[in-house]
Amino acid sequence: MIVLTLVVIFFGLIVIGAPIAVALGGSALVSSFFFSPIPDGIVGQKIYSNLNHFTLMAIPFFFLAAGIMERGGLVQRLVDFAQALVGHLRAGLGMTTVLTCIFFAAISGSSPATVAAVGNILFPSLLKEGYSENFAIGALATSGSIGILIPPSIPLILYGFSTETSIPALFLAGILPGIFYGGMLLLTARILATREGVAVRAKASHSEVRSAFWSGLPALSLPAFIVVGIYGFPEFSVFGLHYDGGAIFTPTEAAAISAILAMVIGFFIYKELKFPDLLRVTAETGPRVGMIFWITANALLFGYFLTKIGLPAQMAQFVLDMNLSPIVFLLCVNVLLVVVGFFLEGVPTILIFAPLLVPAAESLGIDPVHFAVVMVVNIELGLITPPVGINLFVASSISGMPVLSVFRATLPWMVATIITLMVVTFYPPLSLFLPGLTQ
Repeated sequence: MIVLTLVVIFFGLIVIGAPIAVALGGSALVSSFFFSPIPDGIVGQKIYSNLNHFTLMAIPFFFLAAGIMERGGLVQRLVDFAQALVGHLRAGLGMTTVLTCIFFAAISGSSPATVAAVGNILFPSLLKEGYSENFAIGALATSGSIGILIPPSIPLILYGFSTETSIPALFLAGILPGIFYGGMLLLTARILATREGVAVRAKASHSEVRSAFWSGLPALSLPAFIVVGIYGFPEFSVFGLHYDGGAIFTPTEAAAISAILAMVIGFFIYKELKFPDLLRVTAETGPRVGMIFWITANALLFGYFLTKIGLPAQMAQFVLDMNLSPIVFLLCVNVLLVVVGFFLEGVPTILIFAPLLVPAAESLGIDPVHFAVVMVVNIELGLITPPVGINLFVASSISGMPVLSVFRATLPWMVATIITLMVVTFYPPLSLFLPGLTQ
């Protein structure tokens, strides 16, 4: 009866147009009023204690770093370097789009930010090169989804926070699946370009590649800095100096330092970032971060309510009683999350379903790190499916195309996402190999 009341109130609020955050918090509070699993006096205290967490501070800093990169000329250098590497191949500029999204994803942690930053530069260039609108916008909307798989990843931060899973391990787990996904998108670009009839560019000379590399090196150094800082160096001794090994700083500290470095590069190296730009980026970042934190606060209250009524433990026991194999369970989760992706964005999906499904997954022996990657790839699929696929709306604002037209343009590219989802689901070592090296 409690669960039924919760579900009815939640979907009732959604139907009347309430924001997802209000539906989450409102359904938990009203259900608690009737059945009293949460004392009224601790609701505010619980929300504050959940948000007052060092890990969550990584989110605004990664958003800020992404905005500074876009304004400070870092994205253009990444585009130029990617173009020098693959611009001479058939679908060269399409492949440049995918590679640039991979480079930018290794800093931003956000899929919509990746689509916006790369799309504003490359969409006009793709059209000028002779690519169709469908090819250009399909490549951008789909490739941008890599932003939440390759570390740093905001959904992985939220997953680790809500399930108490190691965030450095989650970041490592996203690297190989992200590279595989990028490879599938590069192959898709090559296949689709055969119908575009675009002329092949001359191959960049060694000096041009070298020049593009040195120009882009400050921007490329940011993801390397994040990785080295979070995971550190192995133990070594040199000239009598001994280093014990281990991490240099936390993911949250890495986010703050990456934002500072992006400012330094934009102000003093590329000299394209101005103080008014910094103010504008900060003003644009604030509402986006506020929205995520507002959803997070209400989703955590919703999850706390579910925990108090014992639903995660009941679900884990239910899965055990059904005698499902791990693969069948993961396939059921995939179907569930694909359907959920039609209606919910990535942040509430993680915050609602991760605490609910992880205990059931662990009861079947599924590693929570592997399960995180499966969830994130499902969210990537949701980012390019209507009616709430946020990448579709960002791509629509860039191109001026209707959202449904953008969705149709992504369909050939979506094959790469589905193949990646199947490989990640059926082959756990792809996700677990790198985290296993640190244990």
